[in-house]
Amino acid sequence: MGFKQIYRERKLRQELAKIQRSPVVHNIDDIKKVGVIWQPSQKEAVSYLRNYFNKNHIIFRTYCVFDNLSNPNVANNTLTVNDLNWWGIPKPEKTKDFLQMHFDVLLNIALEQNFVLDYITAISHADLKVGWSPKETNYFDLNINIGENQDSMFLAKQQIFYLAQLNKNTSK
Repeated sequence: MGFKQIYRERKLRQELAKIQRSPVVHNIDDIKKVGVIWQPSQKEAVSYLRNYFNKNHIIFRTYCVFDNLSNPNVANNTLTVNDLNWWGIPKPEKTKDFLQMHFDVLLNIALEQNFVLDYITAISHADLKVGWSPKETNYFDLNINIGENQDSMFLAKQQIFYLAQLNKNTSK
């Protein structure tokens, strides 16, 4: 691990130390606001999630993390390599709005986790953080094992399935 990685991991731990939270599992019928972190190759899964939650009149916000020097349309809900500081940490002016939103559920549908995705997931003020990571140490409250099905659509469907199951069990 290089000096940059050590420094930014330390900065992330310092930011996490400032946050006091306990995961909260909402009944799926009571969810009011959902956030989704995704990468450009997962547009189909984002559309699926948007349709699922919009039909239930749930506020749906997305944040797309580009992992190379592509030139997407600059928007408040995107993060490119140019939006990172020298250490590789997202600049606050690009992430502040999304990170300060209070989501009932934050879904991370990225299949390949990296520091930027970990940072956004970890710092988010969401009640429940759901995603997939092969790493033992991750920032999800619910880490869904997708095994050999390395597909964001499969992950999105599994996230909805498990949210419904968890809420079914906790509401009894």
